[in-house]
Amino acid sequence: MGVMKVRHGVGTFIADGPPAFGKASVSFMGALHGFQSWQMFETRLILEGNLAALAAERGSEEHHAALAEEVAEMFASMSGPADYLVHDVRFHRIISQASGNPILAALMETITTAMYDKRLKTVERSIDMRESAEMHREIYRAVRARDPLEARRLMEQHCGWRKPRRAWNAPRFGKRLRAHLGRSESGRS
Repeated sequence: MGVMKVRHGVGTFIADGPPAFGKASVSFMGALHGFQSWQMFETRLILEGNLAALAAERGSEEHHAALAEEVAEMFASMSGPADYLVHDVRFHRIISQASGNPILAALMETITTAMYDKRLKTVERSIDMRESAEMHREIYRAVRARDPLEARRLMEQHCGWRKPRRAWNAPRFGKRLRAHLGRSESGRS
């Protein structure tokens, strides 16, 4: 259920984030039903854009301050990709919490947890985290300005920017989503 974390040899602790439905259950379901990475990405894109819009409508000043701090930490940690990813994940977690919907936040936490290992591998090869940090800053500004349409648009643009190019050719993910994100057939704006 994501309430307790067991660390072998250390102890059992209350989880320090929103509840998650469990990485193991998503991985198991994925293996059982043949989930593909583009499907996980599609789910993330749908959730994250809407969570950003809700965060713009419902977020508190505390959420805004926490988002600002994570953006500052992203800029400060650009020389360390693994450290950068920690702040990236925290930023998205705060967006989820600011949505005011704990069910959506738990779903997003589950997706994020399931994708974390893959993201950790790919972030090590990142060559320009500045563009990502700047996009996070723009999302933060839209949330703080309470502009749900802009927050959604920017989050979708951000998620689309980081997605592997080969995923643009996935079935049922094609032309409509690319058009929605304002991208051409080649995946470029």
